[in-house]
Amino acid sequence: MEKFEDFMKARHLRLNEQQQAAVRRVEGPTLLLAVPGSGKTTVIICRLGYMTLELGIDPDSILTLTFSRAGARDLARRYGQVFGRDASWRPSFATIHSFALSVIRQYERQFGRRAFEVLEDAGGLLREIYHDQNGTTPSDNDISDLQSAITLCKNRMFDDAAIDAMKVGDMDFPRIFRAYEAAKRAARLMDFDDMLKYAWLLLRQHPELEREFTSQYRYIHVDEAQDTSTVQFALIHLLAKKSHNLFMVGDEDQSIYGFRGACPGELLHFKKTYPDGQVLLMETNHRSTARLVAASDAFIKLNKERYEKHMTATGKAGVPPVHQHVKTVEGQYRFLLEAIRREGKEIAILYRNNESAIPLVDLFEREGVRYRLKEHNPLFFSHFVVRDVVDFLNFAGDPKDIEIFERIYYKMNCGISRQNLAYVKASKLDKPALDILRTMPSAPDWLVERVQRAGKNFGKLRTMRPGGIIDFILDDCGYRKHLEYRIDSGYREENILEKLSILRILARRAQSREDFLERLKALEGMLRDREDGGKAQVTLSTIHSSKGLEFDKVYLVDAVEGEFPAKSALEDTEEGHRLFNEEVRLFYVGATRARKELEFITVDGDGRPEPSRFITAYMGEKPKREKKTKRIPTPTIGQLGAAYQKKKKSRPAADISAYQVGSEVVHKRFGRGIIAEKTGPLATICFEKSGKKKLDLAVCAGKGVLSPENVNNEKI
Repeated sequence: MEKFEDFMKARHLRLNEQQQAAVRRVEGPTLLLAVPGSGKTTVIICRLGYMTLELGIDPDSILTLTFSRAGARDLARRYGQVFGRDASWRPSFATIHSFALSVIRQYERQFGRRAFEVLEDAGGLLREIYHDQNGTTPSDNDISDLQSAITLCKNRMFDDAAIDAMKVGDMDFPRIFRAYEAAKRAARLMDFDDMLKYAWLLLRQHPELEREFTSQYRYIHVDEAQDTSTVQFALIHLLAKKSHNLFMVGDEDQSIYGFRGACPGELLHFKKTYPDGQVLLMETNHRSTARLVAASDAFIKLNKERYEKHMTATGKAGVPPVHQHVKTVEGQYRFLLEAIRREGKEIAILYRNNESAIPLVDLFEREGVRYRLKEHNPLFFSHFVVRDVVDFLNFAGDPKDIEIFERIYYKMNCGISRQNLAYVKASKLDKPALDILRTMPSAPDWLVERVQRAGKNFGKLRTMRPGGIIDFILDDCGYRKHLEYRIDSGYREENILEKLSILRILARRAQSREDFLERLKALEGMLRDREDGGKAQVTLSTIHSSKGLEFDKVYLVDAVEGEFPAKSALEDTEEGHRLFNEEVRLFYVGATRARKELEFITVDGDGRPEPSRFITAYMGEKPKREKKTKRIPTPTIGQLGAAYQKKKKSRPAADISAYQVGSEVVHKRFGRGIIAEKTGPLATICFEKSGKKKLDLAVCAGKGVLSPENVNNEKI
């Protein structure tokens, strides 16, 4: 104890009792749970200094792991600031991936064998595999989704059954995953995530290699422990098996990377894993005002996967959090614009989903507001919904463009078949594609009628004001049916709704169809090539990217039911409960970025969903009464738009003229089939896999479970 007090006095260190307890406990397994703003980095740095400078522990026997290069750089910088003049040695801080690679390289040297090389372009290999399997080129979104799913599988150490159960859009993920793994093995390659399991396996399979690392590193430090995945925990536990001197610092209430494989449950089971271990707390927030700390401390109790702890504040009472209501979506952005111009403080606008930045960037660029954008990847513009909307608009401008027609003909809900497309392509006529199809000699009456109606709608789309073009494409041009099919095939509905919402906002700001298309191109370029420079008036960031940052004032936007929390987090299943807890933690992380002021902005009109229940809980507002058996429902793709709702009330009987004897059809449950007999609306259909079924065509078509072949099921 005397040594520690001398150490504190000599270095002029000021630590509270909880921080001191964490620095002093050097031997044995320790889990330090540190609330936001409690000084966890200070504790890690002081602990390293105390161990090496005061207790004389060999610096080379200490391994300090972080989970990002930025985290490693920050620890090194902070250590230099505190002990730079006193220390002849500065600790090395490694990411867990760089440490894993050092294990692999040591294996090569020790056993004279060549390990796998690191795959530099995993995305390129996935593109090749996707193209080989599907005959089409994947979008950037497809590749991003595949890479995220692969990362999850490997970090959670999924078995074959779990991989087979994975859903990634409408792609055959298990097949792609196994082809990807086989291609890597054949070329003796490993990707970034493979390094972790590879290092773990090498240490397990070669006791002499394990002894080398466990003998060298007698003390293991792990920063941001709540972000540790299953395979990372396995590697860390193996390293600490001999000495048991493991010091893990984190906060299960801030575990927000479940989609990457983070397992906060490992922290909850720490005492079971290490019966001789201790769980220490740091509960004092030095960042935020007392009112914000109290609100955050009460809110986080919604997280059911946590230790019991209470965050307290050292700062002034400050102002309470604010819930600002606006009437329109555009009103929300204008409110933020004026606030930024008026406020003379460090401001951040935080949001759940990356793409919420796009309308803000568009507005700030138009208005000359200087902003900093954190880690934005413009995948929005390559998403199939955005590309399809652009194709519909471009086809309206040039109805003779056969290439565009080939991309969207099966998305119009007209029943146009591959054979019909082949006729249009072979005709070589200098006429609009739909006119060629309408005058096709063998065209049935129902097809002529639908194509003629589609031609008129595209004509309207060419000249109409852009404010209503998105809903016109959905309802009048038939695109909504295609989106319903994509959702049934596995795409997340809320993700599609978000894309449509942003497109509507941008369209309302445009002067014409051409202006809207040009603005989409310009925004894609701005976001792709953007470089931060000069002083920014505001920081735009997802909550995930804001972790570790703090601002005088935080605005949290776009927190609505069905998006934050996501619909999948509202399901009454084990997975739904797990996701709900993570969404609670994410909201908590966003709220605790604010030092002095926190403001939630919600849109009460404009067809927007209800404000998030998280805002209601955080503000202590009275929640709306809901049924005990289910939570607040959110709109589906089939309920979007006032025009659609109006049509729904007076929906005519389903048109079954396209369903004739010999016609090919697709049923959502029974698959592909051919109509063998038909009497009125009743038909006998021979399905390829399900055999003969007698169905009411009007009922099935009206419910959207039956469609002519190629309407919704054309291969993309």
